[in-house]
Amino acid sequence: MNMQSFLKSLPLALVMLCGNTVLAELAPARLLYSDGSHDDALVISYSAGTATYKSNEKSLNILRVSKPKLGSVYFYKPKVFSEAMSLYHARNYQEAKVKFAECEIAYKAVDSLPNNYASLAGFYKMECSRRMFDLAALSSELEKYRKNGLTRENHLQQLEVYTFWEAVRLKDWERLDRLAVSWQERKVPASLRIQIEYCHALALDQMAQKDPNRTIDALNAYSRAMIADGTTSIEMVLEAANNALRIYANDPGVKLAVKLWKTEDENRNTVGYQRLMEAASLVSFYQQAGFDQLKPLEPECQKFLNYSPPKTETAALKVEEKPKEGQKPKEDDEAKEDVEPEEKEAEGAKDAKKLRR
Repeated sequence: MNMQSFLKSLPLALVMLCGNTVLAELAPARLLYSDGSHDDALVISYSAGTATYKSNEKSLNILRVSKPKLGSVYFYKPKVFSEAMSLYHARNYQEAKVKFAECEIAYKAVDSLPNNYASLAGFYKMECSRRMFDLAALSSELEKYRKNGLTRENHLQQLEVYTFWEAVRLKDWERLDRLAVSWQERKVPASLRIQIEYCHALALDQMAQKDPNRTIDALNAYSRAMIADGTTSIEMVLEAANNALRIYANDPGVKLAVKLWKTEDENRNTVGYQRLMEAASLVSFYQQAGFDQLKPLEPECQKFLNYSPPKTETAALKVEEKPKEGQKPKEDDEAKEDVEPEEKEAEGAKDAKKLRR
């Protein structure tokens, strides 16, 4: 770990070390009773079907309600969680992670209830680690995480997809390849599909070093990752694009196409030439999308712009021109053979008139 990474991790480390001294917060909630009534309360804890609570902050009375009288508990969003989510959506993941850790500790006493903010904060803390590609932290956090409070399908599926990231951390590429294939037919949100494709691409990328025939599979997987969820998973899009460009830059066929560029030995029908064109198009897209402002390209990738796909000669294209007003469309020789006899005679009369003139 370098000094910059160490300094960034200090706030979270302090929160984790001082977790026992962080005061537990009373969770603002609505208690929903089986008879249809409800009470707004500050929940102190929940265990074995019994909620311990106060009616308000100033109250000295500690109350308890148990099932079956207590139907369910709806938690109001605490301020610290809202602050953490704002940082998360702004992609300030390191700062957001500190806030999520605070929230997770503050409301731990109710983490066995559905949709509690301790469980949600713990989930998004892991998401911060994933989005920062801190897979060691993600693995450690997942091992301690209690998922009882999660109820949303996309959250539960994300916990399953963490298996892909664990395989990446362990560099278990063969297992990752099999895992990705087994998930191909599963219907998952775009935010999960991009993770599957990206992790699979990493595995194929490594496997291609032993078996070059898998290079095309890696490039295709990176391509799928780039289009799966480009709006909310920009970190993976950037990594996928840069990894694909690295493959192009190291490809012997691409290197040969660069060497023969615009020489008499250039061959546009080779795989290397086609990949050079793909690389040039990807760099162009990367810059047009403004991605280079978020993650600048390596010089060896920027040079692909010097090999843009050639523009097709206009003369080589067969374009049907739109006839002017009152003018008959031009017909090719094959079309003339299909003209009815009456039309042929009319055309012959017109030609005769022209000759007489």
